This record gives sequence, C-alpha cells and structure tokens, in this order.
Amino acid sequence: MVFAFRDGRTRLADLYQRDPCRVLFPEPEPDEPPQAVLITTSGGVTDGDTLTMAVEVGADARAVATTQAAEKIYRAAKGGGHCSIDVRLEVAAGAALDWLPQETIVFEGARLKRRTVAEVAGGGALLACEMVVLGRAASGERYVSGLLLDAWSVRRSGRLVWTDTLRVEGETPDGAGFGTANALATVIGVWDEPQSRFDEARALLEAAEKVRAGVTLVNGVMVARLLGEATAVRAATIGFLTEFRGSRLPRVWHV
Repeated sequence: MVFAFRDGRTRLADLYQRDPCRVLFPEPEPDEPPQAVLITTSGGVTDGDTLTMAVEVGADARAVATTQAAEKIYRAAKGGGHCSIDVRLEVAAGAALDWLPQETIVFEGARLKRRTVAEVAGGGALLACEMVVLGRAASGERYVSGLLLDAWSVRRSGRLVWTDTLRVEGETPDGAGFGTANALATVIGVWDEPQSRFDEARALLEAAEKVRAGVTLVNGVMVARLLGEATAVRAATIGFLTEFRGSRLPRVWHV
C-alpha cells in the first residue's frame, strides 16, 4: 500500500494485493487519517506459509494501518518447517504512520519467524505496536513447544538506530523475565523530538494495572513493553495507545 498527499489530503496512491492477504478501507472517524485494515482470508497461518506486507506513506501524508482481527499461527505439522511474516514500513519526510495490528496468537506447536523493518525519514513519525500471545490460555492451552522468532529493525534517514529480536523456543524463558506471563506488547515510537513523548509514555505506563510495563529511549527511538496475562496485556495496551494517541483505536479493535 502506498499513501500520498494530493489535493490537500492523504489518498491511496497504489495498491497490490493477492490472496490470502486483502485490504479494506473503512470510512475513518472525523478528523482521522485514512485507515487500512488488513485481512488474512485463510483465517490463519501455518508452516510453509509466507506473508509479505508493505506500507509506504509519502511526504506530508498520514495513515493508520491495522488488522481486522488477531492473527492466528496454527500448529506446525510434525517435521514441518516454519511460517514467515515480513513487514516493511516506510515513512517519508513530514509523514506519519500508525502501524497498529491486533495481537498475534501463536498456538502450541506453531513455528513463526516474523521480521519487521521500518525506514523513517527525518521529519517523519512512526508509532507501531506488535502484541504476541503464546498459546490459547482461554482454552487451557500452554505454549510448551514450537518457535517464535520476532525481529525488529528501525532505520532513521538510512541509518540503523534500533534492532531487537525475541526468540522463544519451547516454554517461555524465565531468564527473559516472562515468568508466568503469556503475552507481550511492544510499542515503538520514532519522532524528531522524542523526549516529551517518552515522558508522556512513562507517566501513562506507571499507572498501568495488572501488567508489568516500562519504557526507554534508545538512539531516539521510544520502546515500551507490556508483559502479563493476555487479556490484561490487551486491555492495558488499548488503554495506553488510546491515551497516548489522543484518539480511539480503529473500530475493528472494539468489535
């Protein structure tokens, strides 16, 4: 998807889609930028599947991209491989993108490798959130086997400023601070002047309930984490993003 600023407003400039990935464009709320809602028509992803998504926001344009529902990563076949999700985000000078997909649920025995690369030009702004849930706790399922390899990279004006990889193979590692938690949300923010946004995020996360939360600045990139039980993490993340953005999350988050 490519968004461009033309004739005084942000418009969809280019779109390529192929099953099982589709995009809907619901009418945004008043004074809100255009919204893109991604759908996986297969209902989930399993070993051997590869999904590739790219969102580009041109100079001075603003856009929000989300998903219709939680992404389900199904159990891999015995002796099977992994599934891959590759995401590329590009934000031009003066542009802004909110990348707000709903949670990814990694079923017991699933094998997922996901890589997200964001390129943000000077003067551009990015707010991104990724939430992962290990196992289906509501069904009494624990995540004790499988693979999650979740990698992020952020480049600012062509220079790598932040990179991070989470690897969970089998049960969640106590050494990584998970403890009994089965869900983790990561919120990333990139702005020219990040200090005030960092201070705002820290104040909001100090008031977060039923989760462990914290935020830091790394090379001008704000990185916030929320860790805990899946339902609590989702509720805390919605509350945080709503206050932090100053507006309600897209409607698909609330249905």
